[in-house]
Amino acid sequence: MNNKPTILIIFGISGDLARRYLLPAIGAIANAGMMPEQFHIIGLTRQPDIKIENLLKKTSNAEYLRNHMSLKQIDVTNIDDYKKLGEHLKKISEKFDVPCQYIFYLSVPPQVSKSIIEFLGISGLSVIGETKLLLEKPFGVNLENATSLAKHTDKYFLPKQVYRVDHYMAKETAQNIIVFRAGNSLFKKTWNKDFIEKIEIIASEEIGIEGRANFYEQVGALRDYVQSHLLQLLALTLMKLPDDDKLDEVPLLRLEALKHIVLFDMDRNAKRGQYEGYTSEVNNPNSRVETFVSITLESNDERWRGVPITLTTGKALKNKFTEIRILYKKDKDRESNELLLRLQPEEGIQFNMWAKQPGYERKVNQHKLSFKFREHYDILPEAYEQVLFNAMNSDHSLFTTSDEILEAWRILDALQKVWEKSEEGLIIYKKGSTIDEVLSNE
Repeated sequence: MNNKPTILIIFGISGDLARRYLLPAIGAIANAGMMPEQFHIIGLTRQPDIKIENLLKKTSNAEYLRNHMSLKQIDVTNIDDYKKLGEHLKKISEKFDVPCQYIFYLSVPPQVSKSIIEFLGISGLSVIGETKLLLEKPFGVNLENATSLAKHTDKYFLPKQVYRVDHYMAKETAQNIIVFRAGNSLFKKTWNKDFIEKIEIIASEEIGIEGRANFYEQVGALRDYVQSHLLQLLALTLMKLPDDDKLDEVPLLRLEALKHIVLFDMDRNAKRGQYEGYTSEVNNPNSRVETFVSITLESNDERWRGVPITLTTGKALKNKFTEIRILYKKDKDRESNELLLRLQPEEGIQFNMWAKQPGYERKVNQHKLSFKFREHYDILPEAYEQVLFNAMNSDHSLFTTSDEILEAWRILDALQKVWEKSEEGLIIYKKGSTIDEVLSNE
């Protein structure tokens, strides 16, 4: 644990992300006794009448937050406001008896982030003391745009200062993939093409777009989930293991895994769909934006060559779950073992295996060996608790590098261009459908 005095500056403190996730996460970290002794939050907002109490209505440990927080109005397009912010930071840091670290968390829409990064650089705030920058997805809208944004950020911040947040990477199951693979010889020795038949990574959602019409019309399922969450989980699944638990190697190993990923035969291996009623929800009868995506990729890494890897996500489906399925090779059906790494709900690990049913006859049934974190641990930190804690402790293992972002866009670039130009192949499916039912509508 890093006990370095810390000032966390949150742009967009009145937004949904800060109120629902960031502030509760800070309260939980403090409640666990893992927060630096000298810590202060500066909440930045363009609204003049926001009160701290309004932000803490549904937050536990509100007293801690109230005692360690101040609000400041800011016009993010005005350089003078950044200079005033710098003066405010100086006053607070002078109360600490040793140098502190400054963490700028951009809890704002992506289109606003670019100008904030620039003003932080121009005003000199990007180089004061030990400064860190936390950015929320999406990181760009295509390969060209993401490349431009990465160069823009690199102009004002060093790579080691930048932490790109993908909260899926901070879930306990995701963090445990490396430990699970490295610490169990059964799976460590069989984690390759010789034993694994195929891999499926699925993020199924029951809800639709839930009032996010403007956002979703600009993004769609391919950008919203596949480019970020699912490809990062794929990289974590396929990457080589770090040497002796050297977690600082993880981002480079994920990057190496992504470099081997290719999408062949887009017509056959890439499917998209849209749930009935979506066009009415977004008030655009001609919308072709996808709410469902299923693509099958391959890796040309010798360890994985020939193993199909399917990434699937969809909204308004029958069930809500996110999981990684590892299906092992078989000679007959009763050998079809399956490993499930579940990220939500009920984070945990499940292994499906065959066993004889008790009795006189030789009847065989499939059974589940299941492990759920909540059944064994009283404390299960939420993803944003891990995000903030790791950033404060300069641990990059849960964060996505710009090179990883660009590789993910590279994988999807050709598909994205085809889908933008063509209206063919959009599957219309009913709300509450299963994934198989969506694909059967093709």
